[in-house]
Amino acid sequence: MAHSRPKSTARWLAHQALQRIEADGAFTDIVLSHLLEHSELGERDRAFVNELVRGTIRWKKRLDWIVNQLFTGKAEQMPATVRRILWAGLYQLEYMRTPVFAAVNESVNLARKLKLHRWTGVINGVLRNFTRNAALVTFPDRETNQVAWLSVTESHPEWLVKRWIEQFGLETAEALCRANNQAADLSVRVNRLKMAPEEFQALLDAERVEYETSLVDGFWNIRKIDYQFRQRLFNDGLITIQDASAGLPPLLADPRPGQILFDLCAAPGGKSAFAAEMMQNQGVVLSGDKSRARTGLVRQTARRLELGTVFPVVADALHFPARGADIVLLDAPCSGLGVLRKKPDMRWRKKEQDILSLVNLQKTMIRQAAKMVRTGGCLVYSTCTLDPAENEAVIDDFLRDHENFEVDVNHGAVPDQFVTPEGFIRTWPHRHHMDGSFAVKLIKRN
Repeated sequence: MAHSRPKSTARWLAHQALQRIEADGAFTDIVLSHLLEHSELGERDRAFVNELVRGTIRWKKRLDWIVNQLFTGKAEQMPATVRRILWAGLYQLEYMRTPVFAAVNESVNLARKLKLHRWTGVINGVLRNFTRNAALVTFPDRETNQVAWLSVTESHPEWLVKRWIEQFGLETAEALCRANNQAADLSVRVNRLKMAPEEFQALLDAERVEYETSLVDGFWNIRKIDYQFRQRLFNDGLITIQDASAGLPPLLADPRPGQILFDLCAAPGGKSAFAAEMMQNQGVVLSGDKSRARTGLVRQTARRLELGTVFPVVADALHFPARGADIVLLDAPCSGLGVLRKKPDMRWRKKEQDILSLVNLQKTMIRQAAKMVRTGGCLVYSTCTLDPAENEAVIDDFLRDHENFEVDVNHGAVPDQFVTPEGFIRTWPHRHHMDGSFAVKLIKRN
């Protein structure tokens, strides 16, 4: 009995999180951080809540399809709260291997707690029917309706699946969707100003951390690590938690000690910090963000890593208060379609029409950024999206009007497997086990 109470509390907490995310439009990361921070759950139950909430949000289209297949009443008559209870119950049964008794009974108890007594029989019936007849659930046909099939089976919005099939083909679209449904490892970068990579790896080995080295030098993918040890590494400024793909723009820029670098959309400061570390903490990294609160995050990052050359400034990239940089980093606002594996709610928030307005902003921003680069300097444009309209098309449009800029074929320490025939940098979640991203280095000749 002592073990069942925390699990019941965990499921109640998970339900609260799902309600806030689905009904109030709150962000998964923020909701979970707030609820877990104020809970007294142990590490195991916290992990249970985290997986249940993220997994349910990630798979909700498929789970909802199953609910509609197994519910014999009229779909529109089912309250949204009941639907969410069923999603969570089905997720436990299909993906978490939760014992049937626990998943079903706790779902029914949750409904009772919410005074949804008339729906307890439905919840019990749908979940038990699934355990007995899961094989009878039918999905859209792959051959006759590729978009609906992939959208439902891999739980992605139809507009995005259709777009990816048109852009990359069915095989790549399917691989991308599957990669987005895999939980990402923790990716960290070592602060080379404080510890050599060889020392860091020896430290990981000594602490029995489960990891693998990244394709990007200086990054590690952590599968299992003691939380207290991780926090100690972080607080001591030995690591930065950062996806390896986000390390590629600074590597591409290849900053040197004594140079002046502008990071136009810098918060929370990972790229600025990496650039400053590469510059041996010598030179100037002017890190701008239009949000005062987010600029504060850059300041915290620089202080934690003891980087005296990072200077945060509250400034819109379109009105940046400086010129004459050796390097300008523009990590442009984008649709974020490369980071869906880490942000499960993002796939449901984005709309296709959002991309057009972002493209217009990106085209404006890169033109402003170009004015800040000195002759002989470089502009690195990057995004965390896979969409060619926000990537290659933006660069093609820019180069048509800026003959004094050209794509640099020198990629510094960026591994060759990320370089496209056009000289761009691209990463793919299904190929490289990191976020999807794009980057290009443009040299200003005169």
